[in-house]
Amino acid sequence: MKLSQIIVIFLLLFIMLGGLSVPLWWDRAQPVIFSIPGYVVGIISDLKDALDYILKNV
Repeated sequence: MKLSQIIVIFLLLFIMLGGLSVPLWWDRAQPVIFSIPGYVVGIISDLKDALDYILKNV
């Protein structure tokens, strides 16, 4: 086996084990995961406001 194939196999194994462990940590992670879209929208809004400010003052 090539080294890259071995690395991919181990990465897939870690992803699979992480997926199996989701019920163990979901209660603590759920608020964080559900707040990510609002955080991203806030960043996009801030960037849009900054670009509007720059374009108005140029």
